Amino acid sequence: MDHPYRYDGPGRLSAPHLVGIDEMGMPALAQLLLQRGARVTGSAAAESKITTALAKAGARISYSFDRANVRADRSAVLWSEGGIGQERELGRAEEMRLAILHHAQALALLTDEAPASVVVTGSHSIATAAVMLVAALDHRNPSYLLNDAPLGGDYGHHGASSLLIAAAQDEDQDNAVPALRPTVTIILNAAQAPPRHRDQDAALAQLEAAARRSSTVVLPTGDPHACTLATRLAERSGPRVIRVGECHEADVRVMGITWDGTHSRVTVQDNDGSWHTIIVAVAGRHNAKAAALVFAAGRVLGSRGEDLAAGISENFRGAERSLTPLHRQGGITVVDSLATHPAEIEHDLRAARMLTEGSVIAVLEPAGWATTIALGAEIGARLSPADEVVLLPVHTPQSQAHPDAGAGTTAIARAITIHGLEAKHVHVVEDRAATGAEQLIASLAASGDLVLIMGTGRAARLARRLLFHLGAPQFPIPKDL
Repeated sequence: MDHPYRYDGPGRLSAPHLVGIDEMGMPALAQLLLQRGARVTGSAAAESKITTALAKAGARISYSFDRANVRADRSAVLWSEGGIGQERELGRAEEMRLAILHHAQALALLTDEAPASVVVTGSHSIATAAVMLVAALDHRNPSYLLNDAPLGGDYGHHGASSLLIAAAQDEDQDNAVPALRPTVTIILNAAQAPPRHRDQDAALAQLEAAARRSSTVVLPTGDPHACTLATRLAERSGPRVIRVGECHEADVRVMGITWDGTHSRVTVQDNDGSWHTIIVAVAGRHNAKAAALVFAAGRVLGSRGEDLAAGISENFRGAERSLTPLHRQGGITVVDSLATHPAEIEHDLRAARMLTEGSVIAVLEPAGWATTIALGAEIGARLSPADEVVLLPVHTPQSQAHPDAGAGTTAIARAITIHGLEAKHVHVVEDRAATGAEQLIASLAASGDLVLIMGTGRAARLARRLLFHLGAPQFPIPKDL
């Protein structure tokens, strides 16, 4: 979408209209601004759990995209992903000469306004770390803006301190004018993630530009691309770099990670030589390592190691749809995941193995044609360790077909079998509405098994529908579930 960007500071957020108020990043803005006293209006395609909560908090929401929703008393019109029908409201805002801001611009304005700020970013898998950071710094009552809510919590919060925490996809750096300039940036990973990057060099260039706008950057030593980024940052003067990981060269070292069946215990050595133990309430070594990155960022911000370790251990329960919560029906465990990038698929599949002694049925809804075509072979390779794989149709906002259907789930299925999983254990759902997926998955699972559902489109509803079917297979699944 190509719209002129006009604004003159945070005052533009005093009475905003949010087009697609339930889209990525927008609920957090709405919740924080409402708590600050802003008069928020918004539009959405349909009522949902998110819009109900925002309306209860004071937002006035219209369940359609209509020119009449944009009124002259609005200080700005905000948008995020764009979609069918939203152009009507954005076009009306242009006609009325209202400020039009991308979500990333609003994020940059709020970050610039805060005396201290920390941004969690990377090419993928930032949800859990961002929620973990909020938990770690709970003793400071920070404001925060999250793309994915803490388990049972809110996306956004206006705290009493001068600290702001924000989650930002790396593409937000390009859309933010002025650019995000946080005190601290945590970069979780730096891999190529189409369609945001044309190649790996483009991914590194984008994250390097973001890093150089920060005072301090926290990077993992275990990610090869992040190591390359650290080397680039050291080639000329720039931000302070804090390296976190298991190697001897790390500034904050991970001394050990153990799993007791329900929690990870992470031991870290701070750069002052002190040791701290952090309890992480979700599975996966990648999440345990994220806790060390969060710890390091908190230390840069001036918090004591003891407070940070206690904050994660006592306050962190997970992020919505990020390996939590766990549901069980008929002895079958169903776990939600936001994973779509090959690396996070691999990490979450390994974490799923930690949660069961039975078989793991991996269900994936690929995210968009650009990602699927560019990374389909790698996605297939990372899925191959599962016992059964169910591939849902590629998710696109408009559910569009693609002229080269063989480059979609068929290519992923072929890669899975090439890497060792027999074809009889790979199941492709051809129906674009994914009807019957619940019945197929149920037929593959037995008591003691785990179903890992990955994706961000229809997959978001699939866990609930599957659990209903497992509990009452003789009844039709309600359409609104």
